[in-house]
Amino acid sequence: MKAPDNGLIHVSEDRVFNLSNQRISYIFRVSPEGILEHVHFGGAIASGHGLSAGPRREFRGAVLEFQGIKHYQLDDTPQEYPLFGTSDSRQPALHVLNSAGNTVNTLLYKSHEVSSTKPKLPNLPNARGGNSRTLKVRLEDAVSRLEVTLSYTIYEHHNVVTRSAEIRNAGTEAVRLDSAMSSCVDLPQGEYELLHLRGSWSREFEVERVGVPQGRFVIESARGTSSNAHNPFLALMSKGTEEQHGDVIGTALMYSGNFAIAVEKNEFESVRITVGINPFNFQWRLEPSEIFSTPEAVHVFSNQGLDAMSQTWHGFVNDKVSPPQFSSKARPTYLNSWEAAYFNVNHDVVLGLADKAKALGVEMLVLDDGWFMGRNNDTSSLGDWQTDVGKFPQGIEETARQVKAKGLKFGLWFEPEMISKASQLYTAHPEWLIQVPDRVLSTGRYQHTLDLSRQDVVDYLFECLDSFLSTGLIDYIKWDMNRVMSEVGSTALPASRQLEVPHRYMLGLYRLVGKITSKYPNVLFENCASGGNRFDLGLLHFMSQGWVSDMCDPIGRLSIISGASYLFPLSTLASYIGPVPNHQNGRVSSVKMRKEVGFFAAARGLSLSEADLESAQEEIIDAISLYKATAQDLVEGRFHRIKNTGNEVCWQLNSKCGGRVYVGYYHVLSAPNLPFRRTKLVNLDASASYRLQCRNTNFGGDALMNLGFDLPYIDAMQEPDDNGDGHRMDPGDFVSRLLLFKRN
Repeated sequence: MKAPDNGLIHVSEDRVFNLSNQRISYIFRVSPEGILEHVHFGGAIASGHGLSAGPRREFRGAVLEFQGIKHYQLDDTPQEYPLFGTSDSRQPALHVLNSAGNTVNTLLYKSHEVSSTKPKLPNLPNARGGNSRTLKVRLEDAVSRLEVTLSYTIYEHHNVVTRSAEIRNAGTEAVRLDSAMSSCVDLPQGEYELLHLRGSWSREFEVERVGVPQGRFVIESARGTSSNAHNPFLALMSKGTEEQHGDVIGTALMYSGNFAIAVEKNEFESVRITVGINPFNFQWRLEPSEIFSTPEAVHVFSNQGLDAMSQTWHGFVNDKVSPPQFSSKARPTYLNSWEAAYFNVNHDVVLGLADKAKALGVEMLVLDDGWFMGRNNDTSSLGDWQTDVGKFPQGIEETARQVKAKGLKFGLWFEPEMISKASQLYTAHPEWLIQVPDRVLSTGRYQHTLDLSRQDVVDYLFECLDSFLSTGLIDYIKWDMNRVMSEVGSTALPASRQLEVPHRYMLGLYRLVGKITSKYPNVLFENCASGGNRFDLGLLHFMSQGWVSDMCDPIGRLSIISGASYLFPLSTLASYIGPVPNHQNGRVSSVKMRKEVGFFAAARGLSLSEADLESAQEEIIDAISLYKATAQDLVEGRFHRIKNTGNEVCWQLNSKCGGRVYVGYYHVLSAPNLPFRRTKLVNLDASASYRLQCRNTNFGGDALMNLGFDLPYIDAMQEPDDNGDGHRMDPGDFVSRLLLFKRN
């Protein structure tokens, strides 16, 4: 059937599909044989115009020809959802052991439909629709009775295409999925580089950029979480791309578990990107008539460099991924109890901290670990989510009520997915652990993982959380998760289905967080997982912000925020002014430096000892005042990476209206007699003038963007900057300057 041109999706008579919003186009076609061939993902190409390039059929030596068709080699044909075993030897998007006992399947075009609504994925997070069109293309293998429906959504106001796949067993016998990726994008020959975000605990989101080698480059997780080792995001770009120029395709997966993003360059130098659930250690038994849905992959395109790619991600995440009730809502400043009391919390301690928070101007008190039954250290009690009445004789509810009576919001820490063997829950339900028979279980922080593939576990955790949230006294939940999976198995599943456990766990987690966040939409949830161990678009669909890293040292945070910003807007980031010496690296830095690095996160607060709160009271009051005054700009503003040499970092944030421009300049190590530095600002009104507040001096927007701005100078021999006019940095290591320009 032919679909009408609706302005976003056009389907020609010869079945060329053009998804275009006047800035980008995603184009593919149906070959005469029924194969979906990829044509283009990049700048806009109008429907109806002749395509000047595309898949070619030419003689190639020693290459197999698909089904004996002359010069038709799938090994060098760009495809939408390729398989293995019928002349394409590259990594497939789908690999299925069919009922005949082999993995040879061929998916051919059957039908398509275009809709103005974007259907939700069953029990999986996915981007919201609206001002969008969705195309569904149905493919079929008539022999194995395998059916695949590919879903594509393009947006009018975002340079984004989302993709997912639905695999249905239309046969009479079960089949086994060994790989079911969400998306494949085949690109033509070219010189490409890739950028990805690697790391570990307390050094998440390190940026690595490499040329695309011949072979296959994979970032992945098999840890049961999306992981801090590799974030499920990758940018593929033309060689030499920088912040303000170059072609970039950004790819991310809306999923919080085991994933893989692969970039494969074959002998003919064409490049394939596949993204989806990690096929390693994965199987799924698909019974007759059953359907398996893949997570949603999101692809963005920019022809104006990495900065424009990030702006697309930021706008899209805020508009279509994050919970809409919080996407433009200023976050409250907060005081977290952890560094002030650790596990030694009780009713009086919490009320004392509330008084200190109020005196400092803080808006919310967060009660961290140590409040529930028997929890005096990290060796016990996870899973026993009842108030410790020895510490809180009248219950958490009464403590929360008294905190709120002081004019503060109240937040509470949970780690719902974990269990301690020293707990009443384990005594009652040892079968609820993730485990395998006859094996000694590994531990992490004296804890194990609850089996969320079990509905009874999901129900128990919902009841625990609901019992506290139903009081109406909790404004914020910090949802922690402090270990990855090991010895992965479930006592509730047969041996033939044990490799399904990691994905079934994620489906259980999404059921749990979906149900609790839907019932309490006005509670602000923060996703925390040992920092950035599960900071991904999947959980951002349910929780508006995330604890990006346990690294609170400002120097350590510079690279973390820079890296995270390639994908995530500042509205999703949480940060606090932590103690010194820093717990992770021992560094000592000023409150000023900690304040001015932490400025560039929407959720900003404190976690300090009572002694630190008192000794730095004036500086902290100043920091909280700044944070509250700028809170709206941090959720709605536009963030730009301006400069990063490793030793120097410069960031820019423009308010939504463009009337305020914040520039943060950070210097790590001092050196004598340094050169003067200048940098160009971006995204200003060229015809306007901007007043630098500390100097009371006007600059033209065109001059700031084209001539540049002289950055503050640092030299240990210079005179102190007593006037605070922004000409000089403080002398020494670990110094910063936060500047504000206001449009006249």
